Amino acid sequence: MRDAASEHTPGTALSVALHGVTKRYLLLGRRRDRALALLGRTGNLAYLTALDGVDLEVRPGEAVGIVGDNGSGKSTLLRLIAGISEPDAGEIAVSRPVAPILELGLGFHPEFTGRENALLYGTLLGLPEEAMGERLDEVLAFAELGGFIDQPLRTYSSGMAARLAFAVATHVEPQVLVVDEALAVGDGGFQKKCIDRMVRFKEEGRTVLFCSHAMYMVTSFCDRAVWLHQGRVRESGRAREVVEAYEAYLMQREKRRISNERGGDGPAPAAAPGHGRLTSVRVLGPDGAPTEVLAPGAGLAIELGVASLDPATAFHLGVAVDSQDGRCLFSAATHWDGVPPYSGATAYTVRLAIPALPVAGGTFAVSAFLFDSNGLHLYDQVVASGALRVVGPRWTPSLLQLDHAWTRS
Repeated sequence: MRDAASEHTPGTALSVALHGVTKRYLLLGRRRDRALALLGRTGNLAYLTALDGVDLEVRPGEAVGIVGDNGSGKSTLLRLIAGISEPDAGEIAVSRPVAPILELGLGFHPEFTGRENALLYGTLLGLPEEAMGERLDEVLAFAELGGFIDQPLRTYSSGMAARLAFAVATHVEPQVLVVDEALAVGDGGFQKKCIDRMVRFKEEGRTVLFCSHAMYMVTSFCDRAVWLHQGRVRESGRAREVVEAYEAYLMQREKRRISNERGGDGPAPAAAPGHGRLTSVRVLGPDGAPTEVLAPGAGLAIELGVASLDPATAFHLGVAVDSQDGRCLFSAATHWDGVPPYSGATAYTVRLAIPALPVAGGTFAVSAFLFDSNGLHLYDQVVASGALRVVGPRWTPSLLQLDHAWTRS
């Protein structure tokens, strides 16, 4: 691995530069395969491609979020940047020193005390033992481990190990800080200290690579984000835009799951005698045109198409708008609202008008339901093909947009 700072002129200096990086892992399921691998005869062995031709450039003072499903290659990418693993192809250049906070306990010895591990880890990160000794009191004060600092690491909880790792990694004054979900095990107060320190690092012109499943942290802390999917960069750009695209993908994946349970992603099956089916679900914006993006607080309509083989069959309809984590944001049904069941035709187009959706931002799924005349038996269920995104002028952690005013007395 080369030093990125030496590869570029000052005006275009990069702290992290990856070009065409590929990483594979051998799949050694049998004893014979393991024996062949030990002999270096790996040509005919199966392997898993964790990263495939990844490009990434990060400048000093940037915080870049890494998002993606489990198994998408996020941790492998961070391990390569940290120098823990070597790529099978491509080039990596990273400014030194690099401080990784990856798997809990990485770089620690379970039988050493916290104090001894702090000295050891600081030395592994490139700080001379004497210099690390001078900073030890500050490191231990940040970690807030109390009397446990002189106990073996094997007696630590995962949160205590994370405290020690973060304290050491951030006190060696790295040029690049690599964090992989380590903050998730800490308590709220310690997480705040860690975030404040990462913000300070960014302000000082250092680089932070941050992997997290907490999208609000990625969007609010990171300048840019990279979405990894099956070992490749699916999207890269402004953190908010990448996160919104990733959330829309998650929503679409859930839609496909529901469609598969229903019988596939293709056209709905023909209606059984006496029954009906939903033929379409569309979201219409304030102008009446189909849309997948709304402004906060905007009105919308949900248009449903229904087909029936028997005009005498009566139906009720329902609609639900769900958040990505499965919470129901809004629901309505004709039988709840006192609307008579629909009957007398073989095709219907029904619109549900919502004058204003007081949502500040987020990605949502729109589902439609077709019930019998009593509103008790479900004939059909369809999820709209596109996720509905509410996008405001800036990112906000708030779900709702409510009228409000500030006053001072």
